[in-house]
Amino acid sequence: MPPPLRRRSGSPRPPATPTVPRREQLQPPGTDLETDGLWDGVLATAEHAPSLSEGAAQIGGAEIRESVLEGIRLSSARADSIRMTDVVLSGCDLSGMVADGATFTRVRFVGCRLTGIVLSDARLTDVEFEDCHADMINLRMARLQRVRLSATRCRQADLLEARIADLSTDGVDLRGATLERATFAAADLRGADLEDVHGATALRGAIISPDQVVGVGLALIGEAGIRVE
Repeated sequence: MPPPLRRRSGSPRPPATPTVPRREQLQPPGTDLETDGLWDGVLATAEHAPSLSEGAAQIGGAEIRESVLEGIRLSSARADSIRMTDVVLSGCDLSGMVADGATFTRVRFVGCRLTGIVLSDARLTDVEFEDCHADMINLRMARLQRVRLSATRCRQADLLEARIADLSTDGVDLRGATLERATFAAADLRGADLEDVHGATALRGAIISPDQVVGVGLALIGEAGIRVE
């Protein structure tokens, strides 16, 4: 296994903003999004999403770059190894999408439904989630660097063995998240609800606020097998 991401500073660096052409420079997709397909410099809306009449979309190996996706529905799609670079997704539904080994670089999710999305063994670099629903998001063994979670629900998120650096949160619900064997470097978790997290010892070195001490402390006490009577 590669070594965990490390940084000397305890303050996380913010994610870089996606570099996307001006809206008037974007074009509608010329092809359907399909296995190993490419969308480059497109403005895609709900009408450009794969049809659900034939079942879940198969878009494994697809690449999207320098594009804006609005209202796209890809729920339950199979999207292993999908690549997104300089992409903004707004109001999209990716719930239940399976994207093992995905690569997201300078990607912003705004108001998206991501419940149950599977991003195991994925690489997320310079990624922001804002006002999203991502309960039960699966980030097992994923590598996250410069990621920001803002006003987003991630209850029961699975971060087993994830390697995380430069993580910042603001108004995030991480209740019941699984953190076993995850590593955190330069993680600012102030503003996150950490009640009932599993594997709280993985938070070594993270920054929390005084009002989070009780929740994290109770999780640590439970893991240590200490009984309070």
